[in-house]
Amino acid sequence: MKRFAVRYETKMLEDREGVEVVSADSKGRAMFAAQARLHPDAPGDEPVFYFEPLSIVPGPDGATFEVAYRTKIEREVAGRVEVEAKDADEARKKARFAVHQELIPPACFKALDVEEVA
Repeated sequence: MKRFAVRYETKMLEDREGVEVVSADSKGRAMFAAQARLHPDAPGDEPVFYFEPLSIVPGPDGATFEVAYRTKIEREVAGRVEVEAKDADEARKKARFAVHQELIPPACFKALDVEEVA
């Protein structure tokens, strides 16, 4: 087997937990307001799959809520990984699995360059 270096770009999900203080008229609206701060590209009136409100506590003034949450934030990643393979096409596939440890790696993985390493 030959050794190949694969340069890649992909997106990874990063765990994040925290607390957001938001103004809202109800607990449901408070959840959506906190979610909108963390996931600004998501629709404002639908739950985001990764966003999990842990607690929603009304503030003393009744107009604010403290939303404790757990979520995943997508971030772009680029790098280089070395793999053993028969040819460049197989090296691309193995690099995808080396970077994304999930059972089914996401389609966002892009192998930019494959070169044989001596």
